[in-house]
Amino acid sequence: MHPILTNRLSIVNINEQAVNSKNYEGVDYQLLPYPGTWSYPTINGQPVTTSGKYQPSPEDFLNQGLRTDQYGNQTLVQGADWQDEIYQNGFSQEYNLSVSGGSEKGWHMFSGNFLNQGGTIKNSDYQRVALRTNIGRKVRSWLELGANISYTNGLTNFAKSNAYDYGIIRSALIFPVTYGPDMSTIESDQLNWLASNPGVYVNTAKDQLRANNVFSSSYASVKLLPFLTFRQNLGFSYSNNNRNTYYNRNTQEGRTPKNGSAGQSDNWYQSLTSESLLTFDKTFQQVHSLNAVAGFTYEQANYSAKSMTATNFPNDITGEFDMAAGLNPGPLVSSRGRTQLASVLARANYSYKGKYIATASFRRDGSSRLTEGQKFANFLSGALAWRISEEQFVKNLGVFNDLKLRASYGRTGNQGVNAYQTRAYLAVANYPLGGALSSGFAEVDWRGALNKNLKWETTDQYNLGLDMAFLNNRIQFTIDAYYKKTNDLLQNVNIASSNGMRTQWVNSGYVTNKGLELTGKFVAVDRDSFKWNIDANISFNRNAIGGLAADRFAERLWYNADNIFIQRNGMPIGSMFGYIEDGFYDNEAEVRADQTYANASNAVVRSKLGEIKYRDLNGDGQITASDRTIIGNTNPDFVFGLTNNFKYKDFTLGFFWQGSIGNDIFNGNLIDMKMANLGNITQDIYNTRWTEENKENALWPKAVSTYNRTMLTSDRYVENGSYVRLKNVNLGYTFKTPFKGLNSLYLYASATNLLTITDYSWFDPDVNAFGGDASRKGVDIYSYPSSRTFSLGIKADF
Repeated sequence: MHPILTNRLSIVNINEQAVNSKNYEGVDYQLLPYPGTWSYPTINGQPVTTSGKYQPSPEDFLNQGLRTDQYGNQTLVQGADWQDEIYQNGFSQEYNLSVSGGSEKGWHMFSGNFLNQGGTIKNSDYQRVALRTNIGRKVRSWLELGANISYTNGLTNFAKSNAYDYGIIRSALIFPVTYGPDMSTIESDQLNWLASNPGVYVNTAKDQLRANNVFSSSYASVKLLPFLTFRQNLGFSYSNNNRNTYYNRNTQEGRTPKNGSAGQSDNWYQSLTSESLLTFDKTFQQVHSLNAVAGFTYEQANYSAKSMTATNFPNDITGEFDMAAGLNPGPLVSSRGRTQLASVLARANYSYKGKYIATASFRRDGSSRLTEGQKFANFLSGALAWRISEEQFVKNLGVFNDLKLRASYGRTGNQGVNAYQTRAYLAVANYPLGGALSSGFAEVDWRGALNKNLKWETTDQYNLGLDMAFLNNRIQFTIDAYYKKTNDLLQNVNIASSNGMRTQWVNSGYVTNKGLELTGKFVAVDRDSFKWNIDANISFNRNAIGGLAADRFAERLWYNADNIFIQRNGMPIGSMFGYIEDGFYDNEAEVRADQTYANASNAVVRSKLGEIKYRDLNGDGQITASDRTIIGNTNPDFVFGLTNNFKYKDFTLGFFWQGSIGNDIFNGNLIDMKMANLGNITQDIYNTRWTEENKENALWPKAVSTYNRTMLTSDRYVENGSYVRLKNVNLGYTFKTPFKGLNSLYLYASATNLLTITDYSWFDPDVNAFGGDASRKGVDIYSYPSSRTFSLGIKADF
């Protein structure tokens, strides 16, 4: 982790804010916030010496403890490193047991797993029990049956790390360090405008999820003819989740006047998949091979959810277990839904002497999510391959063990909208009629306007590849080039409010991706006692948006960061939009040179010293939204991986490096670093703040105690996200038949995230606060950092 300010420096900054506000903004103060003096109440102008209280100085926090004055009054000076209060070394343990066997008549496998994983944030953990069985039987020479069944029971205790206002990680970083872990509720509540007390959340907040999952996959395979097989697959899955939350009176959610906040929710999801496949597989004249498949698939998913909430509890003793005790129940919420997907498919693979290979496939998919007339779409694909190494003229070269040229085209589809997005959604609504309110129904507006023409999003991809192998396959290379275009993008866009709705799902625009992927496998050393294998890969990708009628923006990041990611024709997804900074106003002449302040008063001009300058890109003499431009790109120039595996006798050693080069990160954590409140700031920011003595090296504005500063979304928040990371190292030793009844015993140790080389200023450059949302990738807003993990394990085979 990168260093965060010590107690003393944070307080020095607060004192400096008061001094600067007086010198530059004319805001006077009677006493520094942390003066290092005793204060006494007065009666009739005389101090009451028996009620003294010490107001510590920054230096006092270097030596915390009791302070006693000459009258015997005592004050405890204490602070907290809030990161130490919430983080811990998480301990995990995992056990696996499996039994398997088989014969020519069938096979069986049974396994069990137990995992107890402690989180790196206190009181967060995950427990899992899993059972699995895989059985198969050849009932007749023409009939085979099999089934795979698994069950998982999980219990998760969440830490509130994903909330940008009251999240534990954010609070631990910016909550004032001048308060101790045992601070009073009154003191904690007075700081709720800034952040929550992180100690309260890790010790009292409850957010627990219990999940049960069952999955079953079975099949029956019937050989109708030597070259014709029918296979019926049937898959079933069921999951049930129960989530309980309770926030007591000391948390933001449960503080007065709410007096505790509780919630209970549960949901279930059930899916059924059926696949009926007929396979033709035959070789003609020993040179022509044909494998053809025709089939029908059907998927149905059913789901339901309900939840209830309540506040205003008489006490925090029973928590969410007695929801009726909450005097203010929230609305009851429930939902129910079903989706279906039906497909017909056909595929044919042809090979001539294993030298010339052709594949063609077709499928027609129908989705219940889309509208009538748009439910079905056709998807074609084809591929050709030429194993050049089988040609005699290549064999004569004596160079290649394998040389194969590949080319392919394929179309895929995406029906990724909500189950009932293309249907009118009515909700109960009251309306006036005859001087009284009557109950009826109205279309909800939060789902957006209905689009009856919504259709499949489609992607066409072209691939060209080359496989090569040399020196008895000790050196292998694969080169793949691709071009991909996604048309009719499914997007939820803003529309004019005059429509009565604010958003609408539409098919709009396209995205192109083109890239190159290189992989290599190398057998560096291959001896009886020592082996060394190397796997390497590197990927390049460029994407661009097109077909939009006008610029759009992805969803906001949080309330302090909106319109960051622009969607503009010709620009890649992940383009960041904002202002460009141009240093600071270092003297009054620079302020006067700005047209905005040319005729401003001396007081205004002086207040601008040490403030950020922004570039006037359109030259109109003002800083407006028209001065925004592209300030970053979250897409890397390339990503790579490198794995080395060594084997010496019975020892094994492996390590894996990964890296991403050329990508930017939007460091949203810096939005809270305003240099103008009680919030903690980083050591680097403190050292590079603007002062009269540090003008040339300043990266941050001067510290002030007022709230007049507006920091625009600019390239300040865009950082180089390139990194190289030692992702995994493992070392093992195998004892062969250590004693009777034991075939082998494998002991191993591994470590993950051992070393990261990066210029990124925050915790982890391999970050994505919004998960799989491609429109907002490369964002860091108080994200849960990756853990450095050390593991020891034993594997025994009987």
